[in-house]
Amino acid sequence: MINITRHAAEGLFKRSGPENGSDAAKLRDFRSRQALRKREMKLAEMQQRLERRVAGTVAPASFFR
Repeated sequence: MINITRHAAEGLFKRSGPENGSDAAKLRDFRSRQALRKREMKLAEMQQRLERRVAGTVAPASFFR
């Protein structure tokens, strides 16, 4: 029973398979570039949040000097 539900859920969220035709390679490349770009954006946003957090803790410390 649990396996049936799990398989149904996996089917909903599973990435579609490669398509046939001349554009299949282009689509695969596009998806890989899109995933890479998303990963890079996530890392950049994490870096910005970290820099803001560090800058926020440093500013009050200089206030008491």
